[in-house]
Amino acid sequence: MDKLPEGVTEPRWIAGSPTLKQVTADIAQPIEGKPTKLWYACFAIAALCLLDLLGMATYLIARGIGVWGLNNSVGWAFDITNFVFWIGIGHAGTLISR
Repeated sequence: MDKLPEGVTEPRWIAGSPTLKQVTADIAQPIEGKPTKLWYACFAIAALCLLDLLGMATYLIARGIGVWGLNNSVGWAFDITNFVFWIGIGHAGTLISR
């Protein structure tokens, strides 16, 4: 398997013959380059979403869970069940991944 059949050349993964410096520059350019206008727009949207989340969390803490429509103790069943379900999923994932 070490030798290729006669007349078959080994495939090249990179067109041309770039130097290691050129390959490094091409790989590092997205990280080391300046962000584009699209990046700034996406960052602004994400920052607005974060501010909205902080505002909603503050409102929830200030007003209580009545803002969810849970004004009686029976309504807590959904929240507790949901919480326990996701904790169980997390534990199962941890168990399976080990």
